[in-house]
Amino acid sequence: MLTQDSNVLTSLFGSTKSSILEYLCRYEASMDDLARTLGVNKNAVKEHMEYLENRGYVRSYFRNEGVGRPRKYYELTEKGFELFPKKYSLFAGLLIEVLQEDLGSDRVDEILNRVALRILQKTSYDSQSDHSYSRDEKIRRLEDFVSALNELGYYARLEILGDTVRIIRSNCVFYEIAKNNSGKICGSLDSDIIRNSTGNDFSIVEKFTNGSRKCVVELRL
Repeated sequence: MLTQDSNVLTSLFGSTKSSILEYLCRYEASMDDLARTLGVNKNAVKEHMEYLENRGYVRSYFRNEGVGRPRKYYELTEKGFELFPKKYSLFAGLLIEVLQEDLGSDRVDEILNRVALRILQKTSYDSQSDHSYSRDEKIRRLEDFVSALNELGYYARLEILGDTVRIIRSNCVFYEIAKNNSGKICGSLDSDIIRNSTGNDFSIVEKFTNGSRKCVVELRL
């Protein structure tokens, strides 16, 4: 019943609860089913289920099974299913490969830029540009950009030293895709957004895909 994701679940919930969650990811189960599968008594299972249900990871319901009282079953909630990694990166990477084969690199760059803009539209960031922005206005827009990145989970910060600005990100939400498509992801998903926001070119001086523990974008005001 254990999978490669078991260690992550175990670190969060302990071995028994993680085994319950993995089992419920595959099957709906009664208390008897879980006790038999885990090799523990029903009272122990009840404690674990109360913990998981109170925190919204599982829910219970009753099922009629012919003669007798309805039987109580458990299933994962949407929150429970979110605990399990979704392998979207493999699909996304293959999708980029196929798009490049059919449409060419330039067209894929355009598509990725539109994706990046759509992502930022989920935040309050305004990506429209006016290259006549003053220095202070460019800094404000970069601060807004960093705030938008943090809404998306990048853990980013802005460093300003004279006329040099560095956007430092401690996380990359596209990391798995970028490992095999670094030029596309690290280029297209950043370049037009920053350039359109400030009118300035920039360089990526550090990135996760080169082994760094952070991604650093640098530009001159």
